[in-house]
Amino acid sequence: MQEKIEAYKARIAELTAELGKDPQVEDLVSSLLADLEEAIQQNHKLRLTLLKSSSKESRMSTKLREALYE
Repeated sequence: MQEKIEAYKARIAELTAELGKDPQVEDLVSSLLADLEEAIQQNHKLRLTLLKSSSKESRMSTKLREALYE
């Protein structure tokens, strides 16, 4: 995923050089990149949390699980 962000940054730098510098556009693009990076970090944390919670559930044996549900 980090490669995609780096590719986006490179494309943004190329487009900025071609189109000239408009402060509003630069602010918008930089805020979009920051939001994208934050969303990627949150996604990673959520995936780790989900993996941890699902691995805890699978540790219980079938007989123990059935006994607890009775």
